[in-house]
Amino acid sequence: MEFDARIRIAYVACAAYTGGAEKYIGLLAGGLDMKRFEPVLVTTGSPGLEPLRTTVARAGARVEDAQGILSLFRVLRRVRPDIVHVNMPGPFDCSYGLPASIARLSGVRRIVTTEHLPMIRPFAKARVIRAVHMSHVSRFITVSEDNRKHLHEKHGAPPEKIRVVLNGITDPGRCAGIRETGTGQIDLLVAGALEERKGHRVILSAMERLPGNIRLLIAGDGPMRGELESLLASGRYGGRVRLLGRVEEMHDLMSRSHIVVVPSLMEATPYVILEAMAAARPVVASGVFGIPEQVEDGVTGILTRPGDDVSLADAILRLASDPEMMRRAGEAGRRRYEERFTLRMSVESTERIYDEVL
Repeated sequence: MEFDARIRIAYVACAAYTGGAEKYIGLLAGGLDMKRFEPVLVTTGSPGLEPLRTTVARAGARVEDAQGILSLFRVLRRVRPDIVHVNMPGPFDCSYGLPASIARLSGVRRIVTTEHLPMIRPFAKARVIRAVHMSHVSRFITVSEDNRKHLHEKHGAPPEKIRVVLNGITDPGRCAGIRETGTGQIDLLVAGALEERKGHRVILSAMERLPGNIRLLIAGDGPMRGELESLLASGRYGGRVRLLGRVEEMHDLMSRSHIVVVPSLMEATPYVILEAMAAARPVVASGVFGIPEQVEDGVTGILTRPGDDVSLADAILRLASDPEMMRRAGEAGRRRYEERFTLRMSVESTERIYDEVL
């Protein structure tokens, strides 16, 4: 029987749906050097993770499903990974990091987590439970330098175990130059889960301050969909705002848009900003948490005060009224993507962490 000498990585995902944090796992598992590493995705029974399972399977990786704690233990015992990599969208997800303890009980000695939103402050009980599970972790990966201090100060991760790996994406290719319309219409794009922290109410308030030639496309799905549909049905935006639902392929939307807007109230390093930069589109975004590490204010876009619809509307109007500024910011964003945020850079940085724990 042929022996497979590759390093087996079991990625544990237990979110309710496939969002940015799950996109991270799909990109990472599909981008590994398959001559050295064997990725295995282990999900915990959520139907919302079907898009992630499909993505990873198409990349040629093995997919397993665990229906509960005992099932996860059995799967890990059968898979026998060299490393278990637990994906933590928020610090209290995955039952406060329970898969780390399950992995250790199953015999795995090398455990890595990726912490996407450690800026969320824990309550006392959560911190105690999480500390027990996290005591088994060899390395904590996080996606921005800003996250590093939150992970240590709020969640007690030892500084010597924290590693920052910037998100990266496959190059979709730059979009054609920003199109001019005979009517002077400017199309904005907001893309992401329809949830409170993404700031959809802020951009809708900003739209009420903006002139009629500025229109907005909202791509995404989530718990706020019903509320947003009701707001749009009220007619207060005069048909200038369209809700598109979940969109898998962003490149076409980027090509149809002039400015990508990220009005988030809480965010680490959203993929939509990387997609905008790769497509050579300028970004207007909240200057919150890790976003200033992506958007260089006045160069690749404009940073605004989080939750401030006036600041957001002013920044959009400033860009929309200056086509040359839009072009320069888009080109600068494309260069920044090539220098810092390619998928290869992100994957190779993660592979070095795997080598480190081995």
